[in-house]
Amino acid sequence: MYLPFIGITMGDPTGIGPEIIVKALSEEELFKNCRPLVFGDPGALSNVIEIEKLHGEIEIVTNLPEKGFQPHKIFLFPVTQLSGLTLKLERPDKVCGEAMVKYILEAVRWINDGKLDAITTCPINKQAINEAGYPFSGHTELLAHLAQVSSVAMMFIGTRWKIALLSTHLPLRDVSKWVKKDRVLSMIRMVDEGMKRYFAIGQPKIAILGLNPHCGEDGLLGDEEKREIIPAIKEARVQGIDINGPFPADSFFDISKPSSFDIVIAMYHDQGLIPIKMLDFKEAVNFTLGLPFIRTSVAHGTGYDISRKGMADHRNLLNALIVASNLVKIKKNF
Repeated sequence: MYLPFIGITMGDPTGIGPEIIVKALSEEELFKNCRPLVFGDPGALSNVIEIEKLHGEIEIVTNLPEKGFQPHKIFLFPVTQLSGLTLKLERPDKVCGEAMVKYILEAVRWINDGKLDAITTCPINKQAINEAGYPFSGHTELLAHLAQVSSVAMMFIGTRWKIALLSTHLPLRDVSKWVKKDRVLSMIRMVDEGMKRYFAIGQPKIAILGLNPHCGEDGLLGDEEKREIIPAIKEARVQGIDINGPFPADSFFDISKPSSFDIVIAMYHDQGLIPIKMLDFKEAVNFTLGLPFIRTSVAHGTGYDISRKGMADHRNLLNALIVASNLVKIKKNF
C-alpha cells in the first residue's frame, strides 16, 4: 500500500510545535499511514528532546529519503539555524516570525515540485509573522497567497461533524460585510466539490447556517438570510447541489441524535468552531478547501503556557497527519 510523503512545518519554534512533532513521530501508527519529513529548526527540536528527555533521533536531510522511516526517527530539512537568544519561550520575535514563514515556503516549494503528497502545519504566531513583514491573518490566507488562488476555506473535521467556514479570521463587526450571495454560492460549490474529491461522497448533503439569531426572524433581526444566503441556496439547488437551510445556529448542533448532513457551512469562525471544539478539542483537524494541494493542520494554538513542560498533547497532530494521508489516498483514486 502506498504511504504518502507528508511535509510537517514546525510552526512557532518557541511554542509546542517542536514537542508535538517529536511525540507524534514516536508513534508506530503514524508510520503505518505515511512517511513524514519535518521542515524546521534542528536546535529547537534538539532542545525539546533534551529538556523533556524524549526519545527522538534527528537526521538532517537535503533530499527526500527513500527509506528509513520509523518511529523515533526524525528526518529534518533544516530551514533555519536559530540561536538560543531567539528561542525565548512565549515571546517569538521578528526573526522567529520570519522562520515560521520560511518553513511554510519551503514545504510549499517541495509540494509544487512534486516531492510531497501533502502538508501538515503546526501552529504559528500571527503577530510575529506580521512583524516579519507577512501581512496575513493566518496559515489559510498565507497559503492561498502562495498558491495564487482567490478563494479558500477552512474546514474542520471532527468525529461527529465536518464544518466549513464562510469567513475565517475577521473581526466580528466585519462578518456581515462578507456574507454576500456570490461568496456564499462560491462556498457551497467549493464544499460540494471538496466532499466529492476528497471524501468520495457522490452527492454530498450540505447544511448551511444563518448569520443572525433565528435566521433573522423574517428580517426583524437582520436580513442577510433573505437578501444573500437564501438566493445563493436557490441557485445552488438549480445547479444540482443538495444544500439545505439556512438553519438557526443555536439549535442546529443537537448531539442527542445523529446528524443527517455530510458537512455544515458556518458563517463565521466561532459559530463553527465552538461546537466542533466542544466535542473534539483534541481530535478535530483543520483542512483547507480550495488549495491545489492537500493541507491539514492542528486545530489548536501555540500553547505557550505549556511549552517545554512536557505537557503538550500530540494526538491532534497525529490525527492531522493521518487525515492528510487518507485524503491523499482518496484523491489518487478519484
